[in-house]
Amino acid sequence: MGTSEITAEGPGAAAVAQVVEAVVEGMGLDATVVVSPGDEGNDIEVDVQGEGTSALVGRGGETIDALQYLLSQVASRAEAGNRRRVSLDADGYRARREAALQDLAAQAAAEAVEFGEEIELDAMTPHDRRIVHMALKERTDVVTRSEGDEPRRRIIVEPAE
Repeated sequence: MGTSEITAEGPGAAAVAQVVEAVVEGMGLDATVVVSPGDEGNDIEVDVQGEGTSALVGRGGETIDALQYLLSQVASRAEAGNRRRVSLDADGYRARREAALQDLAAQAAAEAVEFGEEIELDAMTPHDRRIVHMALKERTDVVTRSEGDEPRRRIIVEPAE
């Protein structure tokens, strides 16, 4: 078992650290759990670093997204219902995923402009859709919209009028 570094304050941060440590130990990982304050005052960022931590990510990020949701609930309950946003990363997954989605967005925009038609992307989580929308927000040659119902909601990239 690795170590923990907790710099975020409050009962929510302590509860989140305890849960992540238990998950890491239960999975038999030799990892360090770092719990720190996020960018916004009430956010908690958790980073798990070490060997085999990619197991926490799961196929398509399903495991890490589910654990992140659970940690948000744990933090809120520990703070008597006060909502705290928790961001969980392992093995640098979030940065790699964001870069891949930004590349996908740029490619879809280029195709939409080149062929003059809508490009439909695969279904994504709300977090991933937000990254794509934000990546193309400043462009004037394309517009984006979401279509469909969860969990099959997807983004359409089309040339601007």
